[in-house]
Amino acid sequence: MKAIRIHGPKDARYEEVPMPKPGPDDVLVRIRATGICATDIELYDGTMFYITNGMTRRPFIPGHEWSGDVIELGANALEFSLGDRVVGECSIGCRQCAYCRRGWYHLCPDRGETGFLKQAGAFAEYVAFPRFFLHKCDGLAYDSAAFIEPTGVALNPTRQTRVSPEDYVAVMGPGPIGLFAVQTAKAYGARKVILAGRSDGRLAVGKQLGADATINVKTENLVEKVREATAGHMIDVVIEAAGKKEVWPDIVSILAPRARIGMTGLFAGAKCEVDFDPLVVNEVQLFGCLGGPSLWPEAISLHQSGKVTAAPLITHRLPLADFAKGIEISRNRVQNAIKVVLQP
Repeated sequence: MKAIRIHGPKDARYEEVPMPKPGPDDVLVRIRATGICATDIELYDGTMFYITNGMTRRPFIPGHEWSGDVIELGANALEFSLGDRVVGECSIGCRQCAYCRRGWYHLCPDRGETGFLKQAGAFAEYVAFPRFFLHKCDGLAYDSAAFIEPTGVALNPTRQTRVSPEDYVAVMGPGPIGLFAVQTAKAYGARKVILAGRSDGRLAVGKQLGADATINVKTENLVEKVREATAGHMIDVVIEAAGKKEVWPDIVSILAPRARIGMTGLFAGAKCEVDFDPLVVNEVQLFGCLGGPSLWPEAISLHQSGKVTAAPLITHRLPLADFAKGIEISRNRVQNAIKVVLQP
C-alpha cells in the first residue's frame, strides 16, 4: 500500500510500505480522510518532544485525525462489521495498569499514541487498529468524522470545568481546538461564549459556529470588551486553546471569583510568570486537560446531532501524496487555512 513515512526533519516520503496485518484484537480499516494537525507539523519538522527525547523512532507513519471503513476483522473483533464507518483514538493504553483501570489510559506509562508512538498512523491507505480504541461513526461524512479527535480535545476542558447555563465562557485562541470548544461550550448551555484571538478570519468562523461575541486582542481592549459582554460579571470559565505564554496575563485579567480554567495548549517549554495571589484569593480552579479520554462516544454524538460541526473548519482537501504541501498550507495558513484533509 501507499503511505507517508517521515524519515527525518522535513523528509516525508510517499512510498510503498507493507500492508498491515490485523491481529485477533485488531480491525483493518481503509482510510478515507485524515486531517493535518499542528502536531503533524512538529513531527514533520522533527521538533515534537516524542522525537527529541528519542521515544519516536523514524521512519514512521503519522496521522491521528482520521476516519475510514472496516474491511477486515480480527478473530475477537465481534463488535464490528464489515463496512462500518469508524474513527480511532489517539491514546492507546495498556488496559492493565492502575491508570488504565481508572479510565486514565491517556496517562498510561506504556501507552501508544497513534501516528508517532507504537501505533502506525493514518496518512496511509490502510491501518490495522486495536478494537478497544475504535468507534463507529455511521452517518457522518468521512471528513467530518476525521475531526472527532480534536472535538474530544475541546470537550475535555468543557467537562472538566463543568460548563453550565450559569457560566460566561471565554475561549482563548480561535484555532481548531478553540473553534470546537466554542461549539462544545454552547452544547453544554453556556450563558454566553466569548472567543478571543488575533485572526479576524478565524474569529468570524467562531461567530458562525455560535460565539456570542468575538474579541481581537490585537486591536481591542480585552478587559473592556469582556466587561461589556458580561454586564460587568467577567468570566466564569476559561478554555485556553492558544498554547502561547502571552495568553496567561489575558486569562488572569478577565476572571470572575471562583472561575475555572481548562488548559489544553502545549507551550513548548515556554515559561510564564504567575502571580498566584489572585488565584488563591478568588478561589480559582486550574485544570490540565490532555486529549479526550473516554469522550469519543459523546464527541461522535455531538456531531451526529448537529450540535458540533467540522464543515466550516475544513478549508482544503488534497490527495495523500501532497502531504508536504498540506503541511506548508497549514503552517502558513495559505488562503486562510484552518484544517487540511488528505484523502487517499
